[in-house]
Amino acid sequence: MSSNRRLVQGTALFFLLFGLAAMGTAAIMYFGAPNVELNIEDGVQIAQMYGIILVIAGLFQFIAGFVGLRAAKHDNLLKPYTYLAAVIVFLNLSQCGIVFTTGEGGPVYMNLIYAATAFTGIIAASRVLSEGKAA
Repeated sequence: MSSNRRLVQGTALFFLLFGLAAMGTAAIMYFGAPNVELNIEDGVQIAQMYGIILVIAGLFQFIAGFVGLRAAKHDNLLKPYTYLAAVIVFLNLSQCGIVFTTGEGGPVYMNLIYAATAFTGIIAASRVLSEGKAA
């Protein structure tokens, strides 16, 4: 296995593991929200809504990771993995832009880490595709 394929596999494993962690956190957030006393109106519903959003994001990351792990061995899945990673880059950089322009939303270091990891996966996948065309 070439170093670029291992890089695709590594970035995919990153997304797979963090997707599972996000879905687990979302489950805790959704099902644990009624047991927490929140000092804002409709706080339980808001926490559950964020849990649903987080499970959708985690599921997307899990799917991107699964496709990436398969793409490391099957060249026909490299383009779909590249598209999924491009969506991850776009969404995370959009979130950084929202935080920078509005000043709300907290730290952006995790968004930058996700975007850099996905961009690394895109570069590695494109190199694997070009290796396959050259051979």
